[in-house]
Amino acid sequence: MKVRVKEFKDKVSLRDYLLSLGNTSKGAEIISKKGRVYLLEIDGIDTRAANILKQDAISVGGDCAVPRKASSFEKGLWKVLLLVSERELERLAEKLKEQPFGLRELSNSLIRALGNYLKSEFTLTYRGKELPLKEPVVMGILNATPDSFSDGGRYTTVELALKRAEEIISQGGKIVDVGGESTRPGAPPVPLEEELRRVIPVIREVRKRLGEGFFISVDTYKAEVARQALLEGADMVNDISGLQFDPKMAEVVSSFGCPVVIMHIKGTPRDMQKNPYYEDAVSEICDYFEERLSFALERGIGRDKIILDPGIGFGKRLEDNLCILKRFSEFRVFGLPLLVGASRKSFIGAITGEDEPQERLAGSLGAIAPAFYGGAKIFRVHDVKETYQFLKLLRAVEEAGC
Repeated sequence: MKVRVKEFKDKVSLRDYLLSLGNTSKGAEIISKKGRVYLLEIDGIDTRAANILKQDAISVGGDCAVPRKASSFEKGLWKVLLLVSERELERLAEKLKEQPFGLRELSNSLIRALGNYLKSEFTLTYRGKELPLKEPVVMGILNATPDSFSDGGRYTTVELALKRAEEIISQGGKIVDVGGESTRPGAPPVPLEEELRRVIPVIREVRKRLGEGFFISVDTYKAEVARQALLEGADMVNDISGLQFDPKMAEVVSSFGCPVVIMHIKGTPRDMQKNPYYEDAVSEICDYFEERLSFALERGIGRDKIILDPGIGFGKRLEDNLCILKRFSEFRVFGLPLLVGASRKSFIGAITGEDEPQERLAGSLGAIAPAFYGGAKIFRVHDVKETYQFLKLLRAVEEAGC
């Protein structure tokens, strides 16, 4: 007899393998849900509920790591780690529905969290257009600015910007992200009229002359810029402030019914890199997303219109950026499309030693890989052709029938 270690990227791949062994469809479906153990952190559970949860988890074949003080029945609220397969979670949830101390509500939260985490296909829709996000999508950067950190001053006329948009699309980009204000660390704010002067003619001409076969995103935190951009043909708003800086932005997005990127930022571009600090960057970003999602939904923005961006480089230290990439999959708990923007950023230079942003292509691709495997769907980049080809190869390996 020979022994081999097998790995499967998801339960669909495992199910197909089981079918190839001769298992029945029903058997393959059941066993495929047992093929991977998920680790679910539960914060704020009281002593009684924690001990019941552990016993019920063990009874279905899983387990739960509970602090010693909670196991000793010391009163308090705790953080525990539940270890279950998908099949075990289904059985555990049924048990918890009969339990007190908030466990009934927890059963629903657990099923919802894992369901969100496992969701892998999304579609952006606007004005009758659809942008499927089953496969990774490249968002090409078009900076209509004189002072952006990497390509400031290159696309400051409409004709130059139009050529850049054509380049993005021809190289595989599905979204053209037009911005008129640099958000590099230390950048001063740009007056409204100046930002309008920079971006509105570009969006108007790009849409008029290049057609409807792609999405245009407007990179702004100003509601009036977003409103005019959408009127001129933009399809989505990319707001680095997560709808914070302009109180009217949520109203504009809601009224147009367009997709919106909600990004995490600590501070403002002018001060965000002045000693940012996190106890746990990923957990704190998740808390931020919880609050911003509630804010957006309460103001009429559809959940299916929201994209989340953890904001690499925006109020983050080197170690925070690396943790975001390493633990990128944790953001999947919201069940929403995830965007990553690491292209040419300074943390890449800090690691590779490349001082010039234009020389950071290899590092930028290196940053993309963990985000891809962590579930990112939209990749905001300067180097469209190289990124598109890189992602195409990663995707081909993922889909290889072996």
